[in-house]
Amino acid sequence: MLDHGKHARPKAGAVQSIDGLSNTTRRTFLRTVAVQAVALPAASVLAGRSGPLAAATLSPGTALSVPRPGDAGIRPIIREFADPWLELVRLLREAAEVEHALMVQYLYAAFSLKPAYAAIAGYGAPNADDLLGVAVQEMQHLGAVNRFLVAIGSCPHLERQDFPYEPAIYPFAFHLEPLSRHSLAKYVYTEAPPDALDRTKASPEDARFIDEVFAALGGKRRPNHIGSLYEQIIALVGELKQSASAPKHVDFDRWTADFEAIKDEGEIDHYLFFRKLFTGRHEGLAAVAGGTANVWDLPGNDPRYPAFDVAVDPTAFIGHPGQIMDETALRIAWLGNLEYWTVLCLLDNHYRDGGDWAVERARAHMVDAMLPIARNLGSRGAALPFDALSMGYAPGTDGAMSRLAILRLVREAQAVARSLGPELPGDFPRDVHADTIAAIEGDVVLAGFGTRR
Repeated sequence: MLDHGKHARPKAGAVQSIDGLSNTTRRTFLRTVAVQAVALPAASVLAGRSGPLAAATLSPGTALSVPRPGDAGIRPIIREFADPWLELVRLLREAAEVEHALMVQYLYAAFSLKPAYAAIAGYGAPNADDLLGVAVQEMQHLGAVNRFLVAIGSCPHLERQDFPYEPAIYPFAFHLEPLSRHSLAKYVYTEAPPDALDRTKASPEDARFIDEVFAALGGKRRPNHIGSLYEQIIALVGELKQSASAPKHVDFDRWTADFEAIKDEGEIDHYLFFRKLFTGRHEGLAAVAGGTANVWDLPGNDPRYPAFDVAVDPTAFIGHPGQIMDETALRIAWLGNLEYWTVLCLLDNHYRDGGDWAVERARAHMVDAMLPIARNLGSRGAALPFDALSMGYAPGTDGAMSRLAILRLVREAQAVARSLGPELPGDFPRDVHADTIAAIEGDVVLAGFGTRR
């Protein structure tokens, strides 16, 4: 589910004008935006659409893209490094954060849905017809970006922005929130093809749709487009290929094709899926809505409304804003965090050292362990918080020490699961932790490290 081992073909508050901000460098602009508390809700790092980079290497400070139709208030991305390898690694790491954040937001949205809308939530197979399927495809995109980072000699990157706080990297804040007209408008805009929301080129029906999206976003509350990021990555892959420092073992043409597939999957399949959801025309909505023209027009307390009224940006960290207050739900949510962190640590280890076993165990912790936890929390009026792990996902000095850290993490999760007793979800896999321990314990022993606490 999370990764296919080989190189997979994956296929908010008001915003003030930023026209007067200095554009001397991208980072200066973004830091200014952060200080002024601009909050554009969604997930991408740049605006604008451009063609391939010029053959000559661009200097730092050069704009790599221009604003797209209707985005005159959003600045283009600015190149920071003349060296194409450095600039490509920078953008790939930002792409990894974007894909990770999208994945988590889509998972959270899926977990917020009521049982009657299970067809919208999905069951974990990668596809563009349900939320879990789209989230899995984002996982595959995340995997592709990380495998390419490793292929060109960099390290994998499994970090993401913490929710809802906003570092000086992106000019918007991410949010974990239940599915709604507003959140769907963000996802529509984020995944949209270059001209899909250009009203000057729209049919009357499309123009009405665009007006509804912008109304749901709230004036200028517009996120950026993820396709623009991949355009710049594809151009930089070509530039690195032509450079004297290009890694000789890398099949740049294959990677270009795969990044094109990722871009197309988002700009076509995901956009159409979220458009159907936003307009209430997805068959999984119509089957339950009982003749309502658009289920999102129903009040939130209507039984037919798709999503539970779960918290926005919850956390299982005690004493933090948004802490889950119900004691049992808090303990179950903490177990969910442990499973989430285990998944990311296993994937990081796989990208660094290879081995399909790590992908298989990550899949087990995601599909078999996290889903029952999320559904149980939803029945309690809570939600899986997807808290970020402060120590990172490769905490050891090398692969063997990081696998030892994973053992400790899995044993911690095993102890929490046992302590829950009858409160542990009935469909939680009782052997998931033992199986993961067995899968990596021998390797740690062979490396000369003990496995007992």
